[in-house]
Amino acid sequence: MPRIKLEPLGISINVSAKNRLWRSLKHAKVELAATCGGQGTCGTCALRVFDGASSLSPMQNLEQVTLKNIRKDASLYRLTCQTSVVDDGVVFYLDNKADKKLAQIFARLKNRLAPLNIYHPITGALLVQEGSLITQEILENLLSDA
Repeated sequence: MPRIKLEPLGISINVSAKNRLWRSLKHAKVELAATCGGQGTCGTCALRVFDGASSLSPMQNLEQVTLKNIRKDASLYRLTCQTSVVDDGVVFYLDNKADKKLAQIFARLKNRLAPLNIYHPITGALLVQEGSLITQEILENLLSDA
């Protein structure tokens, strides 16, 4: 499963290569707008790619046209609703409100003791036992698809 990094949060998460990136980010509680419903026409889910663009699915014509229409450089941005991550090493920059909400969640949980056992929402694997320290690594695993 591919792993991406989200800046300026400095977190890494696993994403599904089978799904569009927008769905994996939504699962990780990174809420990006997609006013067109993920059809690739509004451009509200565009993210800047800092590194690893070659590890993303090829850009189709619709995505290129939409990025041009919203005045985003197609060599620097991708529409998350039209893009899949095929390999590790992609670094995105969150330049919207989504990173603020996630940062607040991390700040409240990180380096605190878990009040209950915390399980991964998809796999059901125990991530942290009740009374144990919630670390950055545990939070990243919680946000990952697997």
